[in-house]
Amino acid sequence: MMCIIATTSLLLSQVLFAKTYGGTSDEWVGTMVQTNDGGYAVAGQTKSFGTGMTDILVVKITGSGDLEWVRTFGGAESEIAWSIAPTTDGGLALAGATESFGVGYYEVLVLKLTGSGGIQWARTFGGTANDEARSIIQTSDGGYAIAGATYSFGAGNTDLIVLKLTSSGGLQWAKTFGEANSECGYSIIQTSDGGYAVAGYTQSFGAGNDDLLVLKLTSSGGLSWAKTFGGTNYEDAWSIIQTTDGGYAVGGVSSISGYNFLFMKLSSSGALEWARTFGRTNSEYVYSIIQTSDGGYAVAGSTQSFGTGGEDFLFMKLSSGGALEWARTFGGMADDQASSIIQTSDGGYAISGVTGSFGAGAWDFVALKTSSGGGYAGCVNDCSPTVMAPTLSSSSPTIGAACTPTPLSVNLTVGTPSLSTTDACPPAVEESDVLPGNRLTCSLFSGGIIFHSPADIGVRIYSADGRVAYSGQLQKGENRINLDQGVYLWIAGHYRGKAAVR
Repeated sequence: MMCIIATTSLLLSQVLFAKTYGGTSDEWVGTMVQTNDGGYAVAGQTKSFGTGMTDILVVKITGSGDLEWVRTFGGAESEIAWSIAPTTDGGLALAGATESFGVGYYEVLVLKLTGSGGIQWARTFGGTANDEARSIIQTSDGGYAIAGATYSFGAGNTDLIVLKLTSSGGLQWAKTFGEANSECGYSIIQTSDGGYAVAGYTQSFGAGNDDLLVLKLTSSGGLSWAKTFGGTNYEDAWSIIQTTDGGYAVGGVSSISGYNFLFMKLSSSGALEWARTFGRTNSEYVYSIIQTSDGGYAVAGSTQSFGTGGEDFLFMKLSSGGALEWARTFGGMADDQASSIIQTSDGGYAISGVTGSFGAGAWDFVALKTSSGGGYAGCVNDCSPTVMAPTLSSSSPTIGAACTPTPLSVNLTVGTPSLSTTDACPPAVEESDVLPGNRLTCSLFSGGIIFHSPADIGVRIYSADGRVAYSGQLQKGENRINLDQGVYLWIAGHYRGKAAVR
């Protein structure tokens, strides 16, 4: 029986894609959510389109990565969206910062969009200095909660700020948390008791220059507890979730042994249950974490220790106890950074961010859809980060004060640009049987594959979930490779194919 040779890399049952979206200049952030229709919305900042120096960019794509609509929002200066959330009416909420509107230099900017990208309302919140939002969620009452940083209010250089809005964008309350130095909130969630949890960093408390900061708030913004975690240098938190046991998981970065992925599991009262770092000799950063359907975790960020470029996507699957199950990288010869990870309805993962390796501009949005094992043959690679259990110091500061940012309704200019889209790893579209002649051919034997190669060629063989089953060199002539029973995808030079080993 002959193998099948394909004109492009083969896919199996799950939808896989890796696509870029952008213009001739820069697109940045690339944070993503899954929408009610099974597609995705990606948000951030663009220098390629819009009316100002930079505008907010929102890209809506289908579940297979095809472009549905594009919008820019901005004024005469700079705007950015750091966070996007789906809303119960099928729309979207965005939060970030604006230089074009408001009473200060930079203001918190919040937009509510329809499902087709139209503006329902836009508000700024701030004081006379700089203020920005880094995370937004829709709350159970139909309103919104926002976390970020403020220079205009609070006790220190910058303070962590939390705002609660009504469904129409009215300000219900605002609280700052900080002391003499700097604090910022990068991630906010609503907790099962109707309150909130916020993760970020503090320079005013803890053992190091930056310590990871976690706040538990009541539904009205009162402080239930605050915890810091860190070593003698830098620990920052970028993502927090509530876990199925009522506790919390936090992802970020630790410099205890180089700049590594940091993942912590906390109890419902904020006590540290366990912590892990993942990395190697260079820098790794976690920007997004989720709990998976099996009770484990998936994390996404960037790595400078693994992959093909200066910086690549790094995404990993952990067990419920923090053991590493697998780790993958994605990227090209330049820099690529992941911002978000989602588990999809087919059990796979959707990961978004920005790419300097693929696309039309210096930086483009990129969305990657993998299998349930994090695989995408010919597109992602395995890696083996070092896993450590760090010792972190903890403290419990008492912080929190009310503040009164000025709310303003603003009118942003809306654009509908034409983006370039590219396939970073095109899926299979066609198959053809092996033709005779001076070409690579393959056949099967019980327990493996026989390749007849016209020259010395490198070969990589992938299992159905995208794992590398074999990597080596084919010699000119016959090559026998032993494999376990299963379906495999293989790439040898410009030849690609699949084989079912029995």
